[in-house]
Amino acid sequence: MTIILQNPSTFFVRWVDMSKIAWVAGASGLVGQQLIAQLSEDAEFSKVIALVRKPLDIPIFEHKKVEQFIVNFAKLVAPTQKVDSLFCALGSTTKKTPSYDDYYQIDVTYPYEFAKLGKTKGARFYGLVSAHGANIESLSRYLKMKGLLEKDLSKLGYTNMVFARPSLLKGDRKEFRFLEKLSESFVSILPGNFKAIHAKNVAASLIHASNHAVEKKRFLSSKEMQKPGKIRFSN
Repeated sequence: MTIILQNPSTFFVRWVDMSKIAWVAGASGLVGQQLIAQLSEDAEFSKVIALVRKPLDIPIFEHKKVEQFIVNFAKLVAPTQKVDSLFCALGSTTKKTPSYDDYYQIDVTYPYEFAKLGKTKGARFYGLVSAHGANIESLSRYLKMKGLLEKDLSKLGYTNMVFARPSLLKGDRKEFRFLEKLSESFVSILPGNFKAIHAKNVAASLIHASNHAVEKKRFLSSKEMQKPGKIRFSN
């Protein structure tokens, strides 16, 4: 169903499609859970599919719009025959995945294959949680992987592709990360793109982009994602 929203002060008219379907990969993580929670309350989406490796007993997944779809990311299959927007928050850590090959598979191969599959089902938008400093020339193995992923995804021909590049993420994690918690207070007072950012703002920025983006490719800096509603998009 579609409706027309009109702003009386500016006579701005925008069509709002209330039947969009979203797929979310990495739904169990910090940003992923925020994506599920916020997408389920977004009027433009009628269905939110969380691609998960095992069933998750988390309250936000009980929303009537949300469905869990059990997948093997190494042999990914489509949960629906049509999709409009893809959101990818897949990622690991060196502690969880000490093997470089396994790390690369989770952080690069899986997000790329997820994007390829979505494109075959009609997806027009792909939003990725990347990282501040992502660059194929980076000396950091992690940032280089993120840069390589961004480069590969850019070749897939999506109508709109948005790369969120957050700094240190804040939020309630299910596991305790000592070093990140130790540095959070310090990073929270840093300026610009170095300032720590809450996961809910990263999720909100990607959803805002999915509803408003017009550029073929857009990078969202950590600084501008601190205020998602003020992000502007142009040709």
